[in-house]
Amino acid sequence: MTGDSPKKYSRTVIFDGDCGFCQRSIRLGKKLDWFKKIEWLARLGGDTKERFPQLSAEETQNRMVSIRPDGKTYGGFFAVRDIARHLPLTFLPALFLYIPGISFLGVPAYRWIAQNRHRFGGKTGESCARH
Repeated sequence: MTGDSPKKYSRTVIFDGDCGFCQRSIRLGKKLDWFKKIEWLARLGGDTKERFPQLSAEETQNRMVSIRPDGKTYGGFFAVRDIARHLPLTFLPALFLYIPGISFLGVPAYRWIAQNRHRFGGKTGESCARH
């Protein structure tokens, strides 16, 4: 790869960079991303808003978003499932999340965690405090 060509990622993940719980989760994801296939971007950082204008500020504040190279997006539980499927150590356990009916438990579980993430320690900005 030359210095002029951008790195090709299998996914771009947008997360709430103002949330301590979210930051810790992303640090873990980065450690598990052995082959550096995922681009991890804070929702308010750099050119995230310009690169992904289809995502509203509210959408990225309330849930993590995984974006495929073709532009298809997954949010919340479905983003976690998509990300886990693309990490070497979580690939096999992630298959459990694709069992029919699991999303009926996963979606409300993710929503509850997202709404209560400030309780899990480490708010660093207003977005975690708003709940």
